Amino acid sequence: MVTTSRSNNDDWIKLTHPTSHLNLVPICTMALMTHPISEEQESQPIQPFVPERYPNENTFLLANTKPHSTREPWFLTLYHSKLVSLVPSLLLGSVIWFGVTPTEELTQTAIRLLAVFTSCIFALITTGVDISLLVLSALIVLSLTQSFQCKDRATGLSIECRLCGDENTQTGGIYQCKGSKDSFEQALTGFSSSVVWLIFAAFHLGKAVEVTQLGQRVSLLMVKTFGQHIIGLGYAIVLSELLLAPFVPSNTARGGGIVLPVVNSIAKTLGSSPTQDPKLGGFLTLVGSHANLISASMYLTGMAPNPIVLAKAAQLYPDMEFNFMTWLTGSCVPALFCAISLPPLIWWFCGLNKPDKTFESSTHSPRNGVVRHARDELARMGPMSSKEWCLCWVLILCLSLWVTGGYTNIDSTLVALIGIAVLLHTSTITWKDVSTNTNAWDSLFWLGGFVTIAQQLSEAGASAFMGHKISIAIVHFNLPPVLALSSAYFLTTFMFSSLSAHTVAFVGTFLDAGHALGASPMVLTALVAYFGSLGGCMTNFSTGMATMYYTLGYVSRPRWFIIGFTLAGFYMLVYFTLGLGWWKLLGWY
Repeated sequence: MVTTSRSNNDDWIKLTHPTSHLNLVPICTMALMTHPISEEQESQPIQPFVPERYPNENTFLLANTKPHSTREPWFLTLYHSKLVSLVPSLLLGSVIWFGVTPTEELTQTAIRLLAVFTSCIFALITTGVDISLLVLSALIVLSLTQSFQCKDRATGLSIECRLCGDENTQTGGIYQCKGSKDSFEQALTGFSSSVVWLIFAAFHLGKAVEVTQLGQRVSLLMVKTFGQHIIGLGYAIVLSELLLAPFVPSNTARGGGIVLPVVNSIAKTLGSSPTQDPKLGGFLTLVGSHANLISASMYLTGMAPNPIVLAKAAQLYPDMEFNFMTWLTGSCVPALFCAISLPPLIWWFCGLNKPDKTFESSTHSPRNGVVRHARDELARMGPMSSKEWCLCWVLILCLSLWVTGGYTNIDSTLVALIGIAVLLHTSTITWKDVSTNTNAWDSLFWLGGFVTIAQQLSEAGASAFMGHKISIAIVHFNLPPVLALSSAYFLTTFMFSSLSAHTVAFVGTFLDAGHALGASPMVLTALVAYFGSLGGCMTNFSTGMATMYYTLGYVSRPRWFIIGFTLAGFYMLVYFTLGLGWWKLLGWY
């Protein structure tokens, strides 16, 4: 049946049909053809239209006139755009660009690099603009304004690109370089860094772990093995992170995409929810989040921004060898101690050490349920596929070549690329898996761009200038250089919502300050490298992974902060005692 009802603006056709699943459009079209509005109906007074609630699923409402435009005014569209959110960052950069006067210590190019760099970091903290877009914009601005350091072909010295073609006041000759062309070439230098490509390759190894479901199988096997006790589940989560970290360099993808679903599933199997028995879920959540940060600090490939530390250290200390195995050798003892201590500490923080009859009754029986759940999931997955076996052998090969790199002289990045080639030739992964791995390509771009900017800040003297100012303050207060710099680097993570942004913002400055103070190169580099990820323990917004765990709802924000700051003190104590003692045995200082 078709009836009409009118409002002041629209004609509405109310269609009732006994068969609700029929396609609405042809029914309405047929209704209009067979039941047109008559002249008598047309001449009737317009009745005010009152919308009805239609609980009957067989009733539809259709407008027969053009909908009103809901486009917002242009100034509101502009106000809500990402471009407007960048205004404070652009203003800050402009103040530095135009407001700072060049000196002998700080050249015009150094000032411009600082302006663009500061603007990027501020935008990372205050806006939601993609990091790759910010890096692309920064490289374009610096290239167009020739705000890079170029090489004079006549003398081989580094000069400001804007001076190319001008007279050399010292020799009387002309600077032999092409400012515009050479500036753009300098903008691309970071993309040739081997550590950038190592992270890129590790992302694809992580993609293979995801595609073959080997990561999920490893996590379930850990739960099956250690799941007889609640604290054993904590160790299962820690071991899963430590095993996956060398091959999945995105700590967010590793924690949020592979381990977190297993953690959430375990909590539900135990009957824990944010409103009912949240202690168990809180324990598993906190262990998962902090184990992710420990594993990120243990390996060079554990977190995407880790290579930035080595890139800067290599500039300051060209004779220092700090590669994948050096990183792992230095981190293994303090990181493993923290990993072993983590479940008991969080067990205690969550109050699970206190006898609770309700807790005992709710957790005593589900222990077997967790193991049974893991067994059921493994049974559902079936035996290991040929792709999983192939991936296992490739990962073992990569680890073996990384460990023996000092004897084979095969670069770590080349080892990872060999692994990817083998996986592609054996069809363990396809080229489509590689080409659609957006995290890998995105990281390659922004990481390469930031490496370029970091190198240029060093060559232009900007990092040395800021490091010198910090070193003066440390000398003034008579503080131990290594402990003061590494502690400040750790604690400043609290201000950032991105571990990558924190590393990019401060690593150059703090290493330059240590260099000016004569700090031990190996020890300072190690502490800055390891603290770059461990510093994310203090807040629930330091990295995407922490946010994902927090949003499960088992732990309140104040409690997350209290436990985070307590663990921050624990980590620093371990690295300043056990870590320094281990590095003394290694002969690092």
